[in-house]
Amino acid sequence: MQNSEPQTSISSLDFNNLRKLMDALISLKKINDLDSLDADYSFEWQEDANEMIDGINKYVEQTLASLGTQNYQDAHCSLTSLRIRLQELNGTVNGITNDTILLNSDDKDFTWPLLTEDCRLLE
Repeated sequence: MQNSEPQTSISSLDFNNLRKLMDALISLKKINDLDSLDADYSFEWQEDANEMIDGINKYVEQTLASLGTQNYQDAHCSLTSLRIRLQELNGTVNGITNDTILLNSDDKDFTWPLLTEDCRLLE
């Protein structure tokens, strides 16, 4: 059974809101050279993520269907496409993660206050 309805988000991650946060942090940290960052800030993240997720879902369904009919040539082809889409998503998330690490660090323009005992991480 194929699901041809496009997805609108990756789980409940709001890439648009995440992008707003990153833009605010970039401004706070006075970073003018966006090319010095890992993530690509030249496009809308949510739209790009939706396209990647739709592709991932499509190739998962194609691979399952091909395995179900023992068409291993098609399964291999769609599995390879799935791997490429997953690598693209991983690259996007890794770029955002690396930038978050950088923006969470002190530098000459901005120093974060020390975390106190009241700070409850990962609640």
